Amino acid sequence: MSEQPARVRVLKAAILLAVLFNLFALLVLLRHTPIVFTVFMFVGQPLFVGALVLLLGAVLAELKSRELF
Repeated sequence: MSEQPARVRVLKAAILLAVLFNLFALLVLLRHTPIVFTVFMFVGQPLFVGALVLLLGAVLAELKSRELF
């Protein structure tokens, strides 16, 4: 099996973090308890920020590899 480039692995990690964030958001919509909302705010929001940072890193790495940036 061939090794994937680092930017592809980073992109997959960003997608995974975004999916986890969406699962937390769905849990908040289904269960309206303070503890679920608190967990969402302390865990879900950083997951989303991490996904955005990783996505930006993957996009910039792709642009650099194609010498567009």
